[in-house]
Amino acid sequence: MQTLIKQMNADNISRLIKNCAVVFCLITAGTALHAQVSTTLKPITKITPGTVWKDTNGEVIEAHGGGIMQQGNIYYWYGENHAKGEGNKTGISCYSSKDLLNWHNEGVVLPKEALPVAFRDSGACERPKVIYNDRTKKYVMWMHLVARGHLEADAGIAVADQPAGPFKYLYKTRPIRYNYGYRGGSARTYVGDPEEETKGNTFRDMTLFKDSDNKAYVIYASEDNATMYISLLNADYEAIATPAVLNKTWVRALPGAFREAPAVFKADGWYYMFTSGTTGWKPNPAKVYRAKTMLGKWEDMGNPCAGDEQQTSFRSQPTCVIPAPGRSAGNFIYMGDRWVGEALAQSTYVWLPFSVPADGNIRLQFYKEWSF
Repeated sequence: MQTLIKQMNADNISRLIKNCAVVFCLITAGTALHAQVSTTLKPITKITPGTVWKDTNGEVIEAHGGGIMQQGNIYYWYGENHAKGEGNKTGISCYSSKDLLNWHNEGVVLPKEALPVAFRDSGACERPKVIYNDRTKKYVMWMHLVARGHLEADAGIAVADQPAGPFKYLYKTRPIRYNYGYRGGSARTYVGDPEEETKGNTFRDMTLFKDSDNKAYVIYASEDNATMYISLLNADYEAIATPAVLNKTWVRALPGAFREAPAVFKADGWYYMFTSGTTGWKPNPAKVYRAKTMLGKWEDMGNPCAGDEQQTSFRSQPTCVIPAPGRSAGNFIYMGDRWVGEALAQSTYVWLPFSVPADGNIRLQFYKEWSF
């Protein structure tokens, strides 16, 4: 009996030693794997325009045609998710960051299923922009909804209680109804949507701008892309101010200029607007306009891009402009998309720093990499 007990003890000790060895191997392997992941996901310290940008999980950032809203010390980047290709096959994604370099994926904050059927899959939900309403405590998103080859070209509005959503879709609209000559005559130099007369004027590439006095504006390409419209929003930012009165609550900016992709910001008492031409996915020369008031007259300041590829805006299209963190007033970051039209999932981002000189003549230069 004593011999049997000794043998059992010996077996248990042997088994314990083997188990400890296995545990040690697992811990060692886990430590090595953790070290490998940590090396792969080390923090980003520089921006490299036009290259693949990954989030803190090592996944490619999907936030095209996007905009950034800052709330406290956190930045939120909203944009189109094209991981599954062209069309609204996923919805609107959101990423958060404290340094504009390393982005955490907050997920899809407005899924395609939240929108009318026409704007899912083969339709599109483009250029989402979000601003915060201090009175209602709501985060308000406007977007461009498109279907039927742009015959459906509407604004979509959604709201959320938190910056990372979820956002609740409210409705779609064409905010302005104005006869600019689509019935014919000398004023008509282009063919617009045949439904404009009853539905309102087309709503295409857009952005939002919230001023220092908390007044907010929607800026969008209309009249079949020929003219930029700028309209004051109402107190809750969920619709335009009514009644809509031309040159009082809204203006036809840049009439007949055929500009799109507006990105608006303010510097030294002037309002500035980056725009692109209307060449689809193909890049073209950017133009900057400026005005003393949002609803005032906008003057053409020319192509801001300097150096090589200035005629393609460094192969990008503007989508947003934000103040440069940690820098003095007058320093900004240009945000653009380098579209790959035949494979949208391969599109990248072109972010570049710039400053606004006293004469307002902005010069945007390309850098292979740069840091704050």
